[in-house]
Amino acid sequence: MRSASAVRGLLAWALGAAVIGALIGVAVQILITTLDEERSFDWWFVRMSVLMALGITITTFIGSRYALPQFAYLPPLIRQGVILLTVVGGSIAVSMLSILDRPWIVLARPLDFCALVGANTVLALLIGGALVAWDRLKLSLESAYEELRAKEAIEREMTLAREVQQELLPLRAPRLHGYDVAFLCRPAAMVGGDTFDFIELPESRLGVTVGDVVGKGVPAALLMASVQALARAMAPRERSPARINHILSESLGQGGRPGRLVTFAYVVLDPLSGELAYSLAGHHPPLVVGSAGVRSLEACGLPLGVNVGIPYECGKDALAPGETLVIFTDGLVEAPSARDGSIEFGTERVREILAGNYRRGARALLDALVDAYLAHVSDQPASDDMTIVVIERFREREGGRHE
Repeated sequence: MRSASAVRGLLAWALGAAVIGALIGVAVQILITTLDEERSFDWWFVRMSVLMALGITITTFIGSRYALPQFAYLPPLIRQGVILLTVVGGSIAVSMLSILDRPWIVLARPLDFCALVGANTVLALLIGGALVAWDRLKLSLESAYEELRAKEAIEREMTLAREVQQELLPLRAPRLHGYDVAFLCRPAAMVGGDTFDFIELPESRLGVTVGDVVGKGVPAALLMASVQALARAMAPRERSPARINHILSESLGQGGRPGRLVTFAYVVLDPLSGELAYSLAGHHPPLVVGSAGVRSLEACGLPLGVNVGIPYECGKDALAPGETLVIFTDGLVEAPSARDGSIEFGTERVREILAGNYRRGARALLDALVDAYLAHVSDQPASDDMTIVVIERFREREGGRHE
C-alpha cells in the first residue's frame, strides 16, 4: 500500500511538473519571438523545459520522501539547506544534460537557453522554498503532536494517581462519642502531596495522621501514599507515636529519595480521657483551643528520612471538655496574599480565627478557617496543598453533636 501510494505520488508530481515545464518553455519562446521577430519558435526548448521541470521535481520528490528522513536528526536549519541544495542541484544537473544534448543550439541561441535555465531555476527555488516551508510546518506539527500525546499521557497518569489517592483518603469522619470531627484536603494540583488518615487503634484509641510531601503531582502523591500505607500498617502494633515516626523515617531513608522532604504529624487520642500522645516530624505544631486560649503541641523533630539516626520525641497533652484540636499543613499558614505575595496567612491569623470560632463547633470552625483562607488568596491559584483536621471535644453538659 505504501509503495503504491509513493508511485501515485511520483506520477502526480511528474505530471504536474511536465505541465508547468511545458508552460514555462512555451512562455519563454513566445516572449523571445515577440521581442525578436527574426527568431523562430523552437519546440526543443519546450521539451528541454519539460525535462528540466521533471528533473527538478523528481529529484525533489525522491529527496524529500526517501533521503531527507535519513537526516531527521539534523538541526532544522541544516535540513532546510539540504533541501535547497537538492533542488538547485537537480536544476543544474538537468541544465548540463540539455547542453550535452544539443550544444550547438546553446551556443547559437544563448539568450533562449539562459532564459529557459533562469525560469526553471526560479521554479526550483520556488519548489525548494515551498519544501522548506512544508518541512518547518511538518516539524512544528510533529512537535505539537508529540507534546499533545505527552500531555495526554501525563493527564491519564494524573487522573489515575488522583483516583488512587482519593481511595486512600477517608471518605467520612470517625464517629466518636463526645467528639465532633471535621476535615478538608484540598490539593493545589490535580494530585497533591498532602494526606491524612484516621486509624482505629486498640483500646478504642484513635490515631490521626497528617502528612505533607514537599512538591506536587504524581511523585509526591505516590510517596505520600506509601508513607500513609506504612503508618496504617504499623500503628496498631506500635503504641508510641515517636516509634511510628522513627520507622517511617528509616523507611524513607533506606528508599533513597534525596530532595524529597516529608513532614508528618501523628497524634493518638484516647476518647475516654482526652489524653493526647503525639510526635511531629518537621510538621507545623498542631493547635489546641479552648477557654484558656490557644496552645501548640511542640514536640517536633526533623522531617522523615532526613536523619534516620536521631530519635523522635513523644509529646503528651490532653484535650479537655470544650477544647478543640486543629492539625494542618503549611498550605494554610504559608498561603501568600493576593495583594502582596510576601504576606503569608500566618499562624497568628489561624490562632485568632480559632479563638473567635471554637465555640461554634468543629465544622463551623473549619469553615471559618477556609473562608478566611479564600479571602486571603482571592482568585489566585493555590500555591500549595492544604489539609485541615479539626477534632472537638464536647463540653460535658452537651453530651451530643452540634446540629
